[in-house]
Amino acid sequence: MELYTFRRRKSMRKLLIGLLIIPVFFLFIIGLVLFDYIYFPLISHKAEKAAEKHLEAKYSEDFIIEQSTFSKPLGDDWGTYRIDSHPAKDPELTVRLSISEDMQPMSDDYLDMKWRKELNEQFSSIYKELYSTVENYSYMVNVSFLDEAYTQYNIHNTYQEILGQDHEGIGNIIFSNVLLNSSNEMDQQLDKAYKLIQYLQDQELKYFSIQIEYYDEKLHHELSAKEKKLNYNDFSNKFWDDRVFRFNYSYDSSDENSKKELDNIKDPADLKQYLRDLH
Repeated sequence: MELYTFRRRKSMRKLLIGLLIIPVFFLFIIGLVLFDYIYFPLISHKAEKAAEKHLEAKYSEDFIIEQSTFSKPLGDDWGTYRIDSHPAKDPELTVRLSISEDMQPMSDDYLDMKWRKELNEQFSSIYKELYSTVENYSYMVNVSFLDEAYTQYNIHNTYQEILGQDHEGIGNIIFSNVLLNSSNEMDQQLDKAYKLIQYLQDQELKYFSIQIEYYDEKLHHELSAKEKKLNYNDFSNKFWDDRVFRFNYSYDSSDENSKKELDNIKDPADLKQYLRDLH
């Protein structure tokens, strides 16, 4: 009887120990997870300092840090800080930098953002020439380069210089919102799109893409002065459901079918096949 009682008590102790170990183990795991999501954001100022030091050493100019966020997807061994900043001399140019959780710089997009801004500024004159004003229109132009561009060129080179030397390695992607005055003006709009294609074709780019969203003429009269000045993304997000037509055309110089397709575009009427009615 005593032996049975002893064995029973021993089994109970093992069970109790097991019951205690399980929650302690889970608390330990939860603690590790919470550590990442509490500790690293708390020391984000260190990442910001590392980012500022890296950018200023790399580009020999002053930078202002705007904000930082830390993320570590479940299952990943390392987390990453994303730092938003801007050059002190250009507050409107956002530069993003990635910093590892051990405070090592990983990448930044200063060159891309600088060259993209220069392209957009250059493109504004073409856009105004086509549409007379930018008050009722918004656009955004993205650009891509060959990987070699990032070693051949630096912050002192302009987009125009790179275009002049390596236009065959550059791609332009144009997004635009257009407010219609009338649904009967689409022939005129295709004429503008045709001129835009001619402009891009003359640059002999590696590829280009044009996406134009046309908005209901009723919206033209309902917008406030502030809404008319929204940038491309903000306008699209707010009035996406008011689109009535979409124009979408892409060209790739490395694709023979794409080259033939471009050769077959002789006048604005040939662009109707790329226009989609969204009514």
